This record gives sequence, C-alpha cells and structure tokens, in this order.
Amino acid sequence: MKISPGSLYFISDQFFQKIQDPYLKINYETTKRPHYFAITDQETGLYWLVPCSSKIEKFERLIREKQAHHKPADTIKIIKIFDKKTALLFQDMFPVTEHYIDSPYIKGGQSVKISDPAIIRELEKAARRVIKLLRRGIRFTPTQPDSMHIEKVMLEELSVSPTSP
Repeated sequence: MKISPGSLYFISDQFFQKIQDPYLKINYETTKRPHYFAITDQETGLYWLVPCSSKIEKFERLIREKQAHHKPADTIKIIKIFDKKTALLFQDMFPVTEHYIDSPYIKGGQSVKISDPAIIRELEKAARRVIKLLRRGIRFTPTQPDSMHIEKVMLEELSVSPTSP
C-alpha cells in the first residue's frame, strides 16, 4: 500500500497484539478507531503514526494548562479534517512497518486526509521534532507508549525480512 502524505490510516490488530504496550490507543472492538496520521521516517524506512482524537475539549484544556504553566504545548495539534476539529497527539506517536498499516480511512467513499500542503508540512515538521526528542529519551507524558522499544522491534522485523514480518 502506498502511504500518501496527509492521509489517515488504521492499524491492524496484529500490531497491538505483538507490541502489547499498555499506553497504545488500541482498536475499538465495534468501530474502526482510532485512526492515525502517518509520516515516513526517511532515516529508518518506518512509518510514524500520530493518533487522532475527537476529544477536542479535553485537548484544548490540556493545551491551555500547559501554556498557563509556560510549558511547550506543541505535542498536541488541533486541526480541521473534513470540516471537523481533530486533535493530533504527537506525544503518543509510534513507528510501524507498512505490514501493520491495515487500510486508509475512507468516509463516504473518499479518503480522509489533510488537503492543505502547508499544514501537512507543518505537521511533518512537528513529528520529526518529536521523533528526535523521543530518541533522546524525552518523555512528554507518563502515559505515552514506549516508542523507542517499538522502533527497535520494528527495525528488527525489517532486518529479518523487509517484505513480511
């Protein structure tokens, strides 16, 4: 599957069963959720996935609280996708191989994606910055997934067999 810049995707249950990280936002049983904004990591060949949330009030409040305490609030971005506000949770992002990307998010027969190239560039820049911080051991919340462990597992899969884990 070709991963398109700005598009949103779903992750297979197989990934969550393999990784078993208690802080990953696993798939709901009854709906295809959550969905993820994907970026390509040119350094490793992995895809980093940013969870999307519809709990806008919660994340707007968290952003205000961080700003009130003069803390950076750029690990959460709120943007409009399909005319609906969506929170992108960069602090909870994690890497996967293409094998675990289940399908694109399709709504009403259309691929759900961010259409503005400037916003896509801004989000990709934010993601690259967060990835660098994660690789330096920075933690943003006590409940974030162990992205560095996940990256190690995914890179091991790639080194064993780049086409199938």
